[in-house]
Amino acid sequence: MNTDSAMPFIDIASSTGRVRFHYTISSPLCANAEVIEPGLPILLFFHAFAYHTIFHSQFSDPILRRFNLVTFDLRWHGDTESDTVPTKYGQEEAAEDVIAFITALQLPPCHFVALDLGSIIALQTAVMLPDQVLSLFIMSHTCLEELPDVQQGRAELYELYISGLPGAFVDVATGYSQYAFSEIMKNLSQALCNMSMPINFRNWSAECLQQYRLISYDIFCNRKPQSIDSLSRISCPVKLLHGGNSLVYPPSYTERLRNSFQEAGVDASMEIIANAPHYLCVDYGNEINGMIHDFVAQCLPKGSILPPTPVNIISPWDKVLREHGWDPKRMNEFDDDDLIVSFPT
Repeated sequence: MNTDSAMPFIDIASSTGRVRFHYTISSPLCANAEVIEPGLPILLFFHAFAYHTIFHSQFSDPILRRFNLVTFDLRWHGDTESDTVPTKYGQEEAAEDVIAFITALQLPPCHFVALDLGSIIALQTAVMLPDQVLSLFIMSHTCLEELPDVQQGRAELYELYISGLPGAFVDVATGYSQYAFSEIMKNLSQALCNMSMPINFRNWSAECLQQYRLISYDIFCNRKPQSIDSLSRISCPVKLLHGGNSLVYPPSYTERLRNSFQEAGVDASMEIIANAPHYLCVDYGNEINGMIHDFVAQCLPKGSILPPTPVNIISPWDKVLREHGWDPKRMNEFDDDDLIVSFPT
């Protein structure tokens, strides 16, 4: 099976400057494909804040690899590069970038799968370009206005990050790990931290603090909920997932968004994943991946035929996650009782 290829990039231009997006395509038989497999549905993934490889559990699942899976590093994440620092970068500007990315890559209409930060951008894209979205699967949304307590926490973490105090970067990373994983770091989530944090520190270095503010604070705390009229532009089904053990958002926050969709006439439903943290797709992939598969399959045209479930599937990040401490044999929840949260310096 092909697992190695040159890192694919594509250049776009938008009102906020030029961006060189790094992206990943996984087809049924290739973890790092150069092009999508013709004739198969496309799932376009929008990742969470600080974790550009957050969808490892999805890209390594055989049932989801019956589809084309596409993801990309958002601005100031991963290996995506941009040549300007805009004065404003909110949900509209981020969606404009995504629309340019979709256009440049010539993607046909897709099924959107989004988490946390990605949910803001995916929903805005769906409102601005509704014909591009065949279904909308949103996990741990941040699409409504920010809650006051969470906004205060983001402000405190931002001020600490730019303070220049010794160890501030690591303290902020620890704070965001609590936000993401509810203080329960299992082997895979720890490996994702080990892999992502040095890249984040590079992208958000002392020379890039404006970029850090735009993507860690401004886009979250300045966001606006979509109006009922805007939501009514969406004609595809919507599924919302909420982590029952989230430390930052209560179930009522997701219920409010579901109710707004339904008021707008959108076919929207909601599920709570018991005990799951805010970044629920990492350690709860076995439960969630079947839900993604079945939701997308129900949205396909009648008579659609998917290929057989492939075998010997690995994710495009398998090798690098192993290098950062991931051990796929540590699947039992009791294996991680003594795991210490740590971040590389």
